[in-house]
Amino acid sequence: MSEATEAARRFLRVTVDDLSALAEVYGEEVVIEMPFAAGIAPTSRRVTRDELRAQFSREGIPRYTSVSDVSILDCADPHTAVLEYRLHGERADGRAFATDYIMVITTRDGRIVHSRDYSNPVQAALNSGRADQLIRILQDSDGDAAAVM
Repeated sequence: MSEATEAARRFLRVTVDDLSALAEVYGEEVVIEMPFAAGIAPTSRRVTRDELRAQFSREGIPRYTSVSDVSILDCADPHTAVLEYRLHGERADGRAFATDYIMVITTRDGRIVHSRDYSNPVQAALNSGRADQLIRILQDSDGDAAAVM
């Protein structure tokens, strides 16, 4: 099992078992890209482990209950892996949700230092309670898809 595959398995396990410890799966500094975020989240950001720790422990964050449909693919580079999974959870208002993801991770010293996360922006907006925000963004873009991405 490659370093990246081990980090991917740890990421999935900790996301459900102990979200407060999720920051420990990441390097001291990490680049997180979400190309399909469509304005409901930053498409790219560089953050520290401490910033992630604060993010994962803030009030109102969803509680993740399980992961299903998991596929982890090793790459030729042992520091890169591709994950495909469905994350199930419960929003702060008690509503259950599931979101499908594809994630490409790069690791160094067993920790994720770069992540490119792909999910359906409509599904993510509905599941996170930000559908109104996505609708406003789409309405304000004047049909320019590039303005939303």
